[in-house]
Amino acid sequence: MGLWKRAGLIVRRKKGKTLLLFFMIMLLSSFGVWGMLLRSAADLAMAQTRQSLKGAFRITPDMQNRENVEVDQREGQTSIRYTGEPLNERVAEAIASARDIEGCNMVIRQDAMIQEDISLVDFNGKYRDNPEAMRLVSVEAHTEGLYAEDFQKGRLRLTDGELAVSGDEFAAVISERLAAENGLEIGDEIRLSPQEGAAGQEVSVTVKGLFQVEAKQSDLDVTAPVHLLENRIFIDVKSAKLLSGGTGTDYIDFFVEDPGQVSAITEEIRQIPGIDWKSFAITAHIEDYEKIAGPLADVSVLSDTLLTVIGAMGTAVLSLIQILFHKARGYETGILLSIGISKAEILLQHIAEMAMIALPSFLLSFGACLLACSRIGELLPRVTGLDVEVKADMTLAFPAVMMVFGWGSFVLLGSVLLSNLWLMHFKPGKILTKSN
Repeated sequence: MGLWKRAGLIVRRKKGKTLLLFFMIMLLSSFGVWGMLLRSAADLAMAQTRQSLKGAFRITPDMQNRENVEVDQREGQTSIRYTGEPLNERVAEAIASARDIEGCNMVIRQDAMIQEDISLVDFNGKYRDNPEAMRLVSVEAHTEGLYAEDFQKGRLRLTDGELAVSGDEFAAVISERLAAENGLEIGDEIRLSPQEGAAGQEVSVTVKGLFQVEAKQSDLDVTAPVHLLENRIFIDVKSAKLLSGGTGTDYIDFFVEDPGQVSAITEEIRQIPGIDWKSFAITAHIEDYEKIAGPLADVSVLSDTLLTVIGAMGTAVLSLIQILFHKARGYETGILLSIGISKAEILLQHIAEMAMIALPSFLLSFGACLLACSRIGELLPRVTGLDVEVKADMTLAFPAVMMVFGWGSFVLLGSVLLSNLWLMHFKPGKILTKSN
């Protein structure tokens, strides 16, 4: 009688063993598929997040390094001046030439005096009699105005005209409220000058756009005009350099397509020659990505742990069940050995028996899981607490099923080998004696 025929007879005759192994394998493979689907969904959500979110890092003058600052005390006041390498276009161009840098935004921030007969917005009226306070404004310049944090975070919203872009000269964007109180329109000019005693020169800028303040500001009853968003003026970088008289910028933001690569890119740019990196500090800005990537990474680790536990427990439980059944078949095994059937052939028969039981178990569990795989998209937000949407279809399910099938086969093979170790040490006579 052939090996497969003997295996088929045993599977049909030992219905109790067959059913027990069938349901155990189906249960383990079902857990395996769900674990693998959850991991695949988390990996897909991670990939989608990396595509939808941009990464960025910021380079600033390192004011924490004492070699880069000069402290001056005069008339009881302390001033700190940066003396390190200027953060300018040369540094920006060297870094922007590195791989995966999509763009950069140079930023200059300072206070300036607004000229002409222009009244600043003052909600509390406490500064009406203070000419200096009613002329002091905060000025902010960006290579690309769209990257301004106030607009990115929705604190300000452009309502008319355009934001300053690279190549603009002597352009400004002001608030609707400031424009309304002073009768200003797009195309009008305003003059800005440095504070008294500061370096720089006066510039005339043309209003290019208007914005509306969307943020709710606190302490409006005591806030000075310079700290109000309504009095913030956005200008181009060239005008800001003339106004400040400086050769560098306050910071430069660099943007990359993949937020997951920000750390690697920052390490790579530190190797760029010709830049004094002791003068600068680098900070990654991938907070939104990390908020999502962290929980998703935890799900992947949890899934890997679950799959490992399932594999180990499956091997142990299936081995134990088979050991119990193989011991009960000691007499049969002794007969097979005594008539010349080798131990290797008996082992192959046990593998064939397991294959006959496992294949329908795998198919049934895979089919049930695939029918319910759409639920994975609903399970992932519950597990992570994130508002992520993943569509679980066959492109996601098929690789997961094949992975479980492959690893499941190794688990079953291992359980068969472990369950047959004790029999391989006995001779037919001893086995026949032990079975009586």
